[in-house]
Amino acid sequence: MRFVIDASSHPRQSPLIRVSPEQGRGGQHPTALRDEATGEVVAVQHDEGTGELSFVVPGQLAAGETRTLTATDEPVTAAHPTTAVVKLDRVVLKVGGERFADYIVAGGRRPYFWPVVSATGSSVVRGQGSSDHPHHTGLAISYGGHSEDGSTNIWSDWDEPPYGPGGRMVHRGFRRVVTGPVYGEIVQDLTCVNSDGDAFADEVRTIRWWWADAETRFLEFTSAVSHVEDSGNGPFLLMARTPEAMGVPDVGRVTNSADAPTPERVYAVADRYRASWVDASGPSGGTPPAAPSGPPEDLPDLREDAAQYRSVGTGPWHGITVMDHPSNNGFPNVVGKYAMVQQITQAHYPAEDAPHGPFRFRQRVLVHSGDGEQAGAADAAADFAEPCRVEVTD
Repeated sequence: MRFVIDASSHPRQSPLIRVSPEQGRGGQHPTALRDEATGEVVAVQHDEGTGELSFVVPGQLAAGETRTLTATDEPVTAAHPTTAVVKLDRVVLKVGGERFADYIVAGGRRPYFWPVVSATGSSVVRGQGSSDHPHHTGLAISYGGHSEDGSTNIWSDWDEPPYGPGGRMVHRGFRRVVTGPVYGEIVQDLTCVNSDGDAFADEVRTIRWWWADAETRFLEFTSAVSHVEDSGNGPFLLMARTPEAMGVPDVGRVTNSADAPTPERVYAVADRYRASWVDASGPSGGTPPAAPSGPPEDLPDLREDAAQYRSVGTGPWHGITVMDHPSNNGFPNVVGKYAMVQQITQAHYPAEDAPHGPFRFRQRVLVHSGDGEQAGAADAAADFAEPCRVEVTD
C-alpha cells in the first residue's frame, strides 16, 4: 500500500493523518510506513472499532507539497507512544512515558485537565485554588455561563449567590480507554444535573491526545450532546485558564484569527469577537508539584518555591491554542463572553431549529513552545479545519 499525502493549500507541521476504512483498501492495516522522501519509518495505529488508520507524517510539508509513504515490514519504534493510567478520580495521559496531562473526573463541578504540560515542563493551564477567580479551573468543558434565562450554571464552583447554586457534570464512566503508538483516546459518558440534582443533558465526550513532536502537543475534543432540557439557553463552553506565570496580559499575550486586541483587564461586551483560533502565550513557571510528602503542618504556602506559582514566570515561553471547527454550529464561535482576559472561553450552542439537540461540536487544543506565531497556531488551525488530502493505492 502507498499513501500519497497532499498538503494542499496550507503548510503543515507533522500532521496527523486519518485514513478511513473505505480508503484503507479492503481492511488492510500496515503497522509501519516508510517515507520515500526521507527514508524515515513511522508507526501506524489501527482502530479495531472503526477500522481507521492513523499516523503522523514527520517534519514540515509546504503548501502544495506531496509526500508518499509506503507500507513496510521493517521494525519501527514509535516516536511518541501513548499510555494512560486510570485512577479512581482521574486518568493520567502520558506520551513516551512522560506525563502530559491529568484528566480529573471527580471532586469538581465538571471534569477538567490540570496540569497540561508543555515541553518546558510547566503547565499551560492552572488548577483549582488560585488567588484570582479560583473557580476558573484548568482546561475544561463547562455549561451555562452566568445562568442566562434561568439556565443551570456549571461554569463556576459557587454553591451560593451571586453565581450559585450551581449544577454539575457527573462522570458516569468510560466506554473505552485506548492507547497506542500514535495517539490515545478516551470515550466518556457524562450527565449534566441542575442544582437540585435533576438530569437535563447527556453527553458522550471523546478525547484524543498525541504529539506531533516533543514541542507540538495536541488534545482534541468531540462532544456529542444527545439532548438538553434546561430552563434556559445556556451554552457549552470550552475554557482554558492560563497560569499566573504566563503573565497575561502585561507580559504574556493573546492573539487570535480575528486580530482582536487583548483588553487590558476584563472582557466587556464590546470585546467579544468570533475566532477560529485563539492563542495565549507567555513565560513558563515551575514544574507542576508532586503530592506533598511532609506532615500536614508543612504547609505548601510556606515552601521556598511557593512564590513561583503566584508570580510571572522566568522560564522560556510556551502557550496554548484553542481551535474551533467549521462543522460546529455558529462557526467561528464567540470568544470572551464569559472570561477574564487570562482565560480563553469559546461558546457552543445547539442550532436554532433544534434548541434541545442533538448536536455536536469539535475543538482541538495545541500545547506548544514559544509564542503562537512561532508555534504556527494559524497553520495548525488550518490543518484542523482542512486536513491533508490522502490517496491510497495498492
